[in-house]
Amino acid sequence: MVEVLVATSAWCPTCPAAVQQWRDLANIYALTVREVDVGTREGRELALRLYIRSVPCAIINQQVVHVGTVDRKTAAELLQQLGIPRKA
Repeated sequence: MVEVLVATSAWCPTCPAAVQQWRDLANIYALTVREVDVGTREGRELALRLYIRSVPCAIINQQVVHVGTVDRKTAAELLQQLGIPRKA
């Protein structure tokens, strides 16, 4: 199963919607979602390693795949392009 990391921040007004969008997609696709606040040690290390300068930021397979709040259609197309299957 693929993990989607969503880099967020406590001050970000759009981050909750972005995380929820990925969680909704986790009900359809074979993926899990984990939120990482860039204000934490783990989040700062992630931001430095992947050059994250804006949140929300979706990461799959240690690669930034989308910055900002993604709409459902775009996210589904992205998951399909990455070969992430739908749940049975």
